[in-house]
Amino acid sequence: MTQPDLARQLSCTAMTVSRYERGEADPDVATICKLCDIFGCTADYLLGRSTRPEPALTEEEAQLLAAYANATPEIRRNVDFALAPYKEEREVDRLA
Repeated sequence: MTQPDLARQLSCTAMTVSRYERGEADPDVATICKLCDIFGCTADYLLGRSTRPEPALTEEEAQLLAAYANATPEIRRNVDFALAPYKEEREVDRLA
């Protein structure tokens, strides 16, 4: 992605993006949130506070993933079918 492309998405100038990249200016909180949405990462990752771009899983999410991993193929197909509309929504949001 070019600086002008990112600047358009952030509603700022390419010079502002350049200043962020060079460490000459810091984005405000709203801009950090936009950057996280654009790059699909957490603010901690963006700010160098984490090596994981995705947020850590909650205990419930980890348990659900473990249950899915241990499920039979038939159960997995049923779960995939039930969650398909939500996967599509998230993909559309990610690409927007």
